[in-house]
Amino acid sequence: MSSLSPDPIRLDGPRSRGEELCHIVTSDEPDVALCGKEVTGWPWNPPWPICVVCADLAQGAGLV
Repeated sequence: MSSLSPDPIRLDGPRSRGEELCHIVTSDEPDVALCGKEVTGWPWNPPWPICVVCADLAQGAGLV
């Protein structure tokens, strides 16, 4: 029988693997993604899938 230890508790950044999305921020508010997600302490430009809400908002605002 093997014992599985839970993922360590994260104090900042994504709290679970389901939250590992690359959010888009602006220079005016680098700690808040376009979708409204607080991203303080998250890595810059992670190799995760792009948040579709951020992508849609960026495209609508002409940021990309």
